[in-house]
Amino acid sequence: MLDARRMRIATRLAIAVPVLGLTVVVWLVVSSGRLLGEGGDQCSGQDARLTALDKLDALALKPSGSQEVEESANAAECVGDDSVGSWLSSSRVYSYGGSQRDLIGFYEGELAGLGWRREGRDAGPGDVRTCFTRKSELGWETLTITFRPGGEAGATFRATAEAAVDRSKIGC
Repeated sequence: MLDARRMRIATRLAIAVPVLGLTVVVWLVVSSGRLLGEGGDQCSGQDARLTALDKLDALALKPSGSQEVEESANAAECVGDDSVGSWLSSSRVYSYGGSQRDLIGFYEGELAGLGWRREGRDAGPGDVRTCFTRKSELGWETLTITFRPGGEAGATFRATAEAAVDRSKIGC
């Protein structure tokens, strides 16, 4: 009788141990994918940060005489990319009657007082983007000013603010 009872316990253990082991392995695979940023919606729960980014002080700055182009309104979104992760982005498009040099000078002067630092080399007439960064409660923020090459007056430019979902620095 004792041998039959031991045999049933041994059989149950022989079934339970592999099932439990398989359950742990499946759980680890699923969990590690989420921890590594793969799978799932990385943009989920980012609404407050996206709203803050969309109201960012740097996006409200514009040189005298420029006008926001209506199509740029409400251009805030969370963008997911498996290769580099997810990031929040908000942009505005402005018309501007001045030169590219004047535009960059305006942003350099205004943003420095708000804690932004210019990244990269000095912009020349052929450059189409200039980048600024700062660290805030949102994590690292990047502001990129993009315009047509040549620095002609009377063109449009785009001001784009970005912040990584994981709060890391986004390169320029």
